[in-house]
Amino acid sequence: MESLLLEKIKMHWKRIREKMSTFDAYFSKGVELYDAKKYKLAIEFFKTALSQSNALPFANYNLALAYQQVNNEDEALKYYEKFLESYPKDQSGLYNTALIYFNKEEYEKASKYFFESFRQLQDKDNITSLTKCYIKMDNVEKITDLVEYIFNSDCDNDCAFEVAKIIEQGYAIKNPELLDFALKIYTKLYEENPKHFEAVLAISLVYAKKGDWKKAIEYCSIALRLNPKSYEANNQMGLTYYCAEEMESCIYYYEKAFKLNSKKDYRIYSNLAYAYEKVGRIDEAIGLFKELITKFSNFPTKEEIKNHTKILIEENR
Repeated sequence: MESLLLEKIKMHWKRIREKMSTFDAYFSKGVELYDAKKYKLAIEFFKTALSQSNALPFANYNLALAYQQVNNEDEALKYYEKFLESYPKDQSGLYNTALIYFNKEEYEKASKYFFESFRQLQDKDNITSLTKCYIKMDNVEKITDLVEYIFNSDCDNDCAFEVAKIIEQGYAIKNPELLDFALKIYTKLYEENPKHFEAVLAISLVYAKKGDWKKAIEYCSIALRLNPKSYEANNQMGLTYYCAEEMESCIYYYEKAFKLNSKKDYRIYSNLAYAYEKVGRIDEAIGLFKELITKFSNFPTKEEIKNHTKILIEENR
């Protein structure tokens, strides 16, 4: 009697092991194929794994990933949402789901998933995606609420800096209200931390965009006190003085910027050359334009600079 019971127990555990190994085998093979970039085969193995009686819900995530790799977003979305039923706070699942809705231009749904993803992980990708989603929705109120959430929660306040940078650099042209909003964010960050170099330099740039050269110079001066060897701050100060037509100061800061970063940034060559040209230092301007064309094989304004240099040479023979 005891031996019969023992045999039943052994058979019971054998069946359990077989069931476990069946799911594990299909799932492991699916992962192997996915890593080998054989996504269509991986899909078949993940689907088979999920059809097993002992299937585990996390496999839905892997299946969704594989569908995403073959650009079948509808199937990917279906399995991400199944996965999130079991793991509602999984950041990667939330983010990927939001990304699909964003691509489908269903911004309301995308924003909800992006926000939940951001709550789990306050990083640049999340805050950037969420902000762009609100902008697509043309919802300034949502952006305002997001910034208030950042400042009033345990989020890193620099997330607010990322929000401001996105709306100031890419979207404020369409909506001037956003430029003022970005300025408020930068100003608050600077007030909270007077050593926040990026924030104070951004304030200067916004004032320059608004044509307020006096304020732009004031805040750029603060940025330079914080970081006198900053290429961006020296270049920006030069540009601001150029726009304000204070050429002596303009050239002073452009020349400082040139010494700091002439090997990497083509902009400083053209900036300084145009400044030299404006004050009549034509030979120096032509020399810099030529050096720019020679040193940098490809940059957006190359043809324009080439033509301008030819005209300048012809006019000053």
